[in-house]
Amino acid sequence: MFCKKCGAEALKNDKFCNNCGCKLENQSNNGFQDFNELKKADNFNALVMPINYSNIDITKNTQNTNYDTNYVSNYRPLKSNNRLAKLFITLGSICCFISLIILFLNSNILFNSYSGKRTIMIYMVGSDLESKYYSASADINEIVNSNADFENINLLIYTGGTKNWHYEGISSDENAIYKVTGDGLEKLISYSKKAIGNASTLTEFLDYAYDNYKSEKYSLILWDHGGGPIYGYGYDEYNVSNSLTLLELKTALKNSVFGVNNKLEFIGFDACLMATAEIAYVVSDYADYMIASQEVEPGFGWDYVFLKNINKSSTTYDIGKDIVDSYFEYYSDKISGKGISLSLIKLNKIDLLEQKLDLLFESIDEDLVINFSEISRSRSNSKTFGKVSATSYDLVDLYDLVDQLPEKYYDKVNSLKSAIEDLVVYQKTDLLDTNGISIYFPYDNKKQLKEIMYLYKNFNFADEYTDFIDNFAYELLGERLYNWRLEGNIPVTNNEGVISVDVPQEVIENYSKASYIIFEKTNTGYYIPRFKGTDIEVNGTTLTTTLSKKGLVATNSDGDEIYISALESEKGVDYTKYIIPGTLQRWSDDFLNDFEMLPVYLQVIVDEENPNGKIAGAIEAVVNEENSVSPKVAIDINDWKIIQLLNYEYMIFDDSGIYSTDWSSSGVITGFEAEIYKGFSIEFKDLDISKDYYALFRIADSQGNVYTTNVVKVFD
Repeated sequence: MFCKKCGAEALKNDKFCNNCGCKLENQSNNGFQDFNELKKADNFNALVMPINYSNIDITKNTQNTNYDTNYVSNYRPLKSNNRLAKLFITLGSICCFISLIILFLNSNILFNSYSGKRTIMIYMVGSDLESKYYSASADINEIVNSNADFENINLLIYTGGTKNWHYEGISSDENAIYKVTGDGLEKLISYSKKAIGNASTLTEFLDYAYDNYKSEKYSLILWDHGGGPIYGYGYDEYNVSNSLTLLELKTALKNSVFGVNNKLEFIGFDACLMATAEIAYVVSDYADYMIASQEVEPGFGWDYVFLKNINKSSTTYDIGKDIVDSYFEYYSDKISGKGISLSLIKLNKIDLLEQKLDLLFESIDEDLVINFSEISRSRSNSKTFGKVSATSYDLVDLYDLVDQLPEKYYDKVNSLKSAIEDLVVYQKTDLLDTNGISIYFPYDNKKQLKEIMYLYKNFNFADEYTDFIDNFAYELLGERLYNWRLEGNIPVTNNEGVISVDVPQEVIENYSKASYIIFEKTNTGYYIPRFKGTDIEVNGTTLTTTLSKKGLVATNSDGDEIYISALESEKGVDYTKYIIPGTLQRWSDDFLNDFEMLPVYLQVIVDEENPNGKIAGAIEAVVNEENSVSPKVAIDINDWKIIQLLNYEYMIFDDSGIYSTDWSSSGVITGFEAEIYKGFSIEFKDLDISKDYYALFRIADSQGNVYTTNVVKVFD
């Protein structure tokens, strides 16, 4: 019931109003029974201030009550002599005051106890990097001895996915989480041996770290092999075909405690080929920054010396920049480090990049049928990454790609370039045309293209760009557009080593890329590739290059010299890298059971300091179709006993002396073999002028079909 004089609420059995003292009568039909009318009282807010009615829908009270509006106009505020009300106010004030004192005294605990504290989680899939090359153990040792601030940084390592751990205390029979201390590793929890490529396994690690190690900021480093957006991350030796796909990575993050309102400080990929627009897009809801490499990482991966520089005042940008700098500096003095790149990416800029990407490729898609060959040439001339395995990852530098596009898209290209510059906030590389972020663009890997495009569409990244590459893929796989016959086109040469060939106008208009090969003719009539290069100029309908009279020579400990094939694989800012196909072999006393043979590409660097070339290491020639993540490790050939460098022979003229573009192998493999411990060397030397050498051009059309010109004798 309510007092009809002042409107104050009274208990059912009260005879007098506790507010104004007026005698209470039966007012059941004419009091403030309707909440909407009560709210009209002048000082209603004074009565209900402690309660927030902002979320209450007061219009839902439909009770129709008659009342005297004079009661409202005669309403007065609470009297000061109301002892009961004053008592409640006093007690409430005291409680509030005490609560404020307690809150102030404990504010450091409530708000600042984790200030400056960080938890860095390292998801370490040991894989063959550990079982064969001890790489994970080397990095764990590096982390333990990093002189990090272990009081303010929790360093947690999740281990699994390898058949043989070499670090003392880590078992291959389980998955486990360890905490890094100044004294080594402390095991926190162990699990049954589970697939490291399952999203739930990663989620479990993330949630464990968050629940048990409260910090102001959290970061995640994913350590292992990488295969870009198409082939994902992580090679589990117990589950060979189960890498963590990009969609599974998203699921793992989405199901964890980290998200839009609780983002990771950064996600880092100590793995190959992961600095792509698609990956940045997928992880952008779960982290502020991403740190990753566009190219295959050298064998030792990141340099974890950066951990010692992290302190309470370090920003995420500071840490990311330090990771990039330490990585680059570590390899700058190592010849094996040529071809490195690492990027710091600001993930809140990916939406703008996606928008600009869509605007550009929506226009290109509209012109695709007309400009297919021109767009294909832009793609094939762009900087690509991951040329170390049988798998083509079809990853290109996004900035360099759009820089190759026709002039008609100039404005939209520049707008996208600006978005790339905003996205990649820091980067270091010694690679030409490498600007910090890659993107998938199909061309070389046509065999798996249908399956890849089905997967790509599920990323939900850049709808217009996705539609474009889907249409491009359709043209790429479609009916052959051309059927050139170039065996009648014979190159010409001069005494200065310049070689050129004229081709039809249609070839110039519709080719995508070109290279040249120098062959040595054997006494048996077969041809051995000695050198492959890509520095070709196009003038009108003429392709031209200048040949070097140098050949790559391997020399063993006895001084025996053998010429071997050198295939250009990469051009850097100040170097050129070549690969030589071969094998490594080793065995123990039990030859039959312990014999190993590994197919590899030996890498040779030519730069200012090594004009004749120097061995930069070896990389495994991946041929495993079950798992296409890129090899990360640079193999130390000194761990092996025998090296073989292989020469392949081809018949390019038939028995009647007619040139054929369908080369057939002789079935004979020759080359160089050396016992590594005795020593051997590789260098470019003058060609053996007693041999016959021939050269030709190879030209790929816009669909990737390859044609060869006829040969011409060179170096007469």
